[in-house]
Formats: sequence, C-alpha cells, structure tokens
Amino acid sequence: MTTILVVFLMFGAWSLVSATQQWSARRDAHAVAAAAARAGAQGDATALRSGGVIDEAAAVERAEAIIAASGYSGDVAVDGETVTVTVSAGVGYAFPAPGFPESVSGSATAVAQRGVTGEEGG
Repeated sequence: MTTILVVFLMFGAWSLVSATQQWSARRDAHAVAAAAARAGAQGDATALRSGGVIDEAAAVERAEAIIAASGYSGDVAVDGETVTVTVSAGVGYAFPAPGFPESVSGSATAVAQRGVTGEEGG
C-alpha cells in the first residue's frame, strides 16, 4: 500500500515539475513575441503622424532582432500597421516527460497608433 502511494506521489510531482517547466517556456515565448511585435510596430513617428504605414522591411528587421537576441526562433508578419509575431521555444525538462511537447509557441500582435491611447505608465 505504501509503495503504491509513493509511486503515485512521485508521478504527481514529476508531472507537476514538467508542467511548470512547460508553462515557463510558454510564458517566455509569449513575452518575446510581445516585445518583438511592439518593436516592429514602432515606426518613424513623422510617417505615422502623417497617416503612413509601417515600413515592412524595417519592422521585420526590428522584430527579428528581438527574437534573435532571445535565442528562440519565430515568424514575423506585417499587414499595414499591424505586426504579428509567433515565437517557438524549446522546453528543457528536468525529467523527460512522455506526452509533454518538446517545444511551445507564443504569439502577439501590436498595432502602430498615432498619439497616446491610454494612461501613461499603466
């Protein structure tokens, strides 16, 4: 009886550790995607004020620089004033876990807007 209980407790702890590592990798991937999307959406202020769209090549370059600095891989798409970034991150499990994915992804979208659209600092 005690042996069975110990085995189930160890299995539960193993699953909990693996799930935590997966969640952490997904959170990091999403954070990098959000930072890259914001960097890509930052365009030339003068051009944006006059109603211009984002320079697609420059937006992709800025977003890819953020992704490269993180050490992850990802894709960048620019559509007018919208920059969408998807980042893939590998999960380094402490204990190899069958059924848990080897990599996770996070995505984010940023839209270039003129002026301040919310409260500063919040």
